[in-house]
Amino acid sequence: MPYLLGLIGACAAPNVQAQDASTNHLYGDVAISVQKRARPEFDPVHIRVGSFEGLASSEARIAWDDNIYATRNDRVHDALAVVSGSFSAHSTWSRHALSLDTDAALARGLSQTNEHTETYDARLGGRLDLGTRTRLSARASYSRAYEARGTIGDTTLRGPRIAYNALELGLEAEHTAGRLILGTQASLDSYRYAPYRTDSVQIGQGDRDYRTWSLGASAGYAVAPGVAAFVEGSYNQARYPDDTGTFDRSSSGWSLRGGLAFGVTRLIRGRAAVGYQDQRYDDTAFPHIKGLDFSAGLEWSPTRLMTWTIEARRSIQRSPLVGIAGIRQSRYGTRIDYEARRNLLMWGRLDRTVSEYAGTERRQSDLSGSLGADWLLRRNLRLAAQLGLQSTRSNGAGGREFDRRRMSVSLRYTL
Repeated sequence: MPYLLGLIGACAAPNVQAQDASTNHLYGDVAISVQKRARPEFDPVHIRVGSFEGLASSEARIAWDDNIYATRNDRVHDALAVVSGSFSAHSTWSRHALSLDTDAALARGLSQTNEHTETYDARLGGRLDLGTRTRLSARASYSRAYEARGTIGDTTLRGPRIAYNALELGLEAEHTAGRLILGTQASLDSYRYAPYRTDSVQIGQGDRDYRTWSLGASAGYAVAPGVAAFVEGSYNQARYPDDTGTFDRSSSGWSLRGGLAFGVTRLIRGRAAVGYQDQRYDDTAFPHIKGLDFSAGLEWSPTRLMTWTIEARRSIQRSPLVGIAGIRQSRYGTRIDYEARRNLLMWGRLDRTVSEYAGTERRQSDLSGSLGADWLLRRNLRLAAQLGLQSTRSNGAGGREFDRRRMSVSLRYTL
C-alpha cells in the first residue's frame, strides 16, 4: 500500500497548507533514494507528443556464467549475448493517468543452444480520479518469459529452458476520508507453459498451466505524525484447467495482516506487517499450509550519497511438481546503494531464500550476493557492470545443490 506514505505525509502536521514545499513531499519524495533520485544533467530527455511523454532505449549485454545449468557436478560454463529494447510512455494530465510500457529481448548462448530465448512484455495502466478523494486504477499485462536456471520452476536441469506466457489483470479502488484511507483490489492471472523438445521428443507442460484470482481489502489510519496503522486481507483461488494427473492441486486460501507504515524523517521510510496465511488444497492428499505471514521493507538514507534497503517477505508458491502442491517461501534481502560520484552509482546486494516443499522433507536454501556499478556517461548513454555469486543447498529427496558465478557488462542507449 504505497498510498499510506502519502497519507502519513499529509497528516504530519495539523495545518498542511502551512507546510513548505519540501515538507509537503517529506514522505513521498523518492529523491532520498540514490537510485531513483533525479539527476537533471544525466537523466534522458523525454520525447513529448501532445500530452504524453515517452522514452525509447536499446541495450546490448554480454554475460558469463560458470555453471549455466545450475548443477552440482559436470559444470558447464557459457557466455550469453543479449540485445533488448524498451519503450515507455505516460500522460502528463493534471487529473487521471495513462501509461504504456513495453520491452523485448533476444538472448543467445555462445555454445549452449538451450539458452536461446526470446522474451517480451507489455503493460498498460490507467487511473481515474473521481474528485479529490477517490481513485480507480486498472492494469493489464501480457508477457513471455522463461523459468530462470536454478529456481524452483527449473525442472529440466540440462534440458531446454521452460517458456511460459502470462496474462495479468488488476483493478484497484482507493478512497480517502481525512486520516482514514480505504482500498480494495481484485486480480486475475493466467499462466500457460509451452512444451519443450528433448532428444526429438516433445514434452508437454499443460499440467503446469493455472489460473488464479484474488480479492483484497485494506484500511489505513494516520495515528501520529509520520506513522499510519493499517490492516489488509485477501482471498484467492487457483485452478489447473488442463491437469490430467492423479492429484488435483487446485486450492483456495486467505491471508490477514496488520502493521505500520512510517516516514518519520527524510532519512527513513518503510512499512512492516505481520499476520496469518492459510492455503487449503482440494485434494486431501496434499497438506494444509498455514502459519505466520509477514512482509516488511525499510529504506534508510543516512546521507544523500547512500541508501540502505532491507526487505523480508513470506508467501505460498505453487509447485511445478505434480506430486507437491505448495511451497512455503521466505525471502530476506538487503541492498546498499552509494553515489561515488554524481554519475557513478555503486551497489551491493545480499539475498537469502528458504523454500519448504509442503508434505516432504525437502527444504532448499539459496544464498546470493552481487556487486554492481552504473556509470552515467551522458544523458542517453549508460554503462553497467555486475558480479554475482550464488550458493544453493537442499535436504530431502529431489533437492538441488550447486554453486555458480556470473558476470555481465551492458551498454544502454536512450533516444
